[in-house]
Amino acid sequence: MALVCAVVCVHVVVSFLAPRSFALTAFGDLTQCLLLLCGTLFIGSNIRTSDKKAQLFWGLMAIGCGAWLCAQILWTYFEVYLRQEVPNPFVGDVILFLHVVPMMAALAMQPHLRQDDHSLRHASLDFFLLLTWWLYLYLFIVIPWQYVSPDEATYGNSFDLLYACEQIVLVVAAGLVWKRTRGAWKTIYARFVKAALLYSVSSIIAGVAIDFHFYYTGSLYDVPLVAAMGLFAGVGLLPPEASSERAAEPAPQQDQSMWTARLAMIAVFSTPLMVAWAEFGGGAPARVRFYRVLLTVAAMVFMGILVFLKQHWMDRQLLHLLRLSRQSLDETCKLKDELENKEQSLRWHSLELQRKNLELQEISFTDPLTGVWNRRYLEEILTAEAGQVLRNYERAHGGDIRKMDHRDLVFIMVDMDFFKEVNDVHGHPAGDRLLERVAERLTKVVRKSDVLVRWGGEEFLIMSRSADPSGIPAFCERILDVIASEAFDLGHDIHIRKTCSVGWAPFPWSRAAFEAVCAEEVIELADTALYRAKAGGRNQSVGILPGDGALAAPHAITIAALQTDNGVLTRTVRVLNPGPQSSADAGAQDVIYRQPRDI
Repeated sequence: MALVCAVVCVHVVVSFLAPRSFALTAFGDLTQCLLLLCGTLFIGSNIRTSDKKAQLFWGLMAIGCGAWLCAQILWTYFEVYLRQEVPNPFVGDVILFLHVVPMMAALAMQPHLRQDDHSLRHASLDFFLLLTWWLYLYLFIVIPWQYVSPDEATYGNSFDLLYACEQIVLVVAAGLVWKRTRGAWKTIYARFVKAALLYSVSSIIAGVAIDFHFYYTGSLYDVPLVAAMGLFAGVGLLPPEASSERAAEPAPQQDQSMWTARLAMIAVFSTPLMVAWAEFGGGAPARVRFYRVLLTVAAMVFMGILVFLKQHWMDRQLLHLLRLSRQSLDETCKLKDELENKEQSLRWHSLELQRKNLELQEISFTDPLTGVWNRRYLEEILTAEAGQVLRNYERAHGGDIRKMDHRDLVFIMVDMDFFKEVNDVHGHPAGDRLLERVAERLTKVVRKSDVLVRWGGEEFLIMSRSADPSGIPAFCERILDVIASEAFDLGHDIHIRKTCSVGWAPFPWSRAAFEAVCAEEVIELADTALYRAKAGGRNQSVGILPGDGALAAPHAITIAALQTDNGVLTRTVRVLNPGPQSSADAGAQDVIYRQPRDI
């Protein structure tokens, strides 16, 4: 680029100092050829890029610059080789005019946007339409005054006007593309805008000077033209950031290349207007009018073929898109059905998993031998049950607790009497069957709201909800009766009668001090009552209730004091089944004797 700038500076100095001569003409022509050759080579070297749109852009730019070089070589041929003045009209004017069209098409490619192969194909057709239109305009406006009806003045004016319009369109198009771009491509387009603007100004000035015979090669009229050639050569030199900017920008929702197709369609629809102008306007000779009509018909046929090809490719692309859309729709429906099936299967598996989890939880909370709840289940629900009872008492704090709806818990321990004898005499399988039969009889006695738990070994625990402690002795009587009334059928012709012992205690143990003893300690107290029933002769129930001492001194209530009390804090309620009365009764107690009855 420094070499190009040096050549331009030398040309400026020579134009100022050297007089008009063959040497100056040769220097000016060869300098312009050298600059255009450098521009063609610089621009053409960028075709090696991997992006197809960029390849097409630089290829079209190289074609435009190469056509310009061909026109300059023809000019140099006349002035340097033949040593004669270039004729006016000049045979290379058509090449000079058309070399701008590939540059317009290169801008229409917009390589900074990402497009598919179909868009490139349509852009190529639009390029040929524009090329045909500009060639048609040149043949329509300029050529008649060069070959059909030669007129140097009309030819010069027509060429200058059409060439100026072409240059203006090139500058405006380059400016629009430059404004909508960013990154390295913006730098490239900026160089192109500067070169095109300077070239349009210099070519208009040179064209007017040629028409008035003021122009000669190497004069000051060539200075801006040579500078524009140098700028065009600089377009092919990529900026440093272009090496790292490989990917093109994503195309916007509204494709900016639509204006290219619209210009192509405007070119097609303008031909009938040109026919009207050729036939009825301009005052041209008959030969010119006939030529223009014939040229317009040929241009319409050729552009019609191009439009047909474009429509054919668009129809094929539309059918392809419709097939892809149908395939996408079918795949979407298939995926939707599969997703619904998966969701239904997942929902079913989730419900099945929940059911299995509930089954596993129930199994983990169920005694495998008897089928009733196990000790772990009671530990799981005891905190919530006891908390609910205590909250009821807290809400009634300060009122008459005796008038409350009874929501107490009662813990009843049931233990089989002389169970070890069954295992020793009949074996452990018979003992297991006895526990199963006991659980079945207890299940018939308890309410649905009660919780029957196998506490361990031959012991069962009943947690009675919403119970009134005053009614528990009658409930214990039913337990004693249902166990002792009939013999247990253990299979293998084994029938035995067994009794049980029952111990119980309410929660809260004392309504006057409902927080003095927790639920776990009440269960220990019920176990203590069971021990007293065993010690008192078995086949009976013992309940430990608050005595007068507990009502008088609630602060003295502790589990240790209750377990060792001799009738001060506690009161014992004993229910005896028929049989010898035990003499081991201790402390204050209420003894209730029951007569046997059939169940």
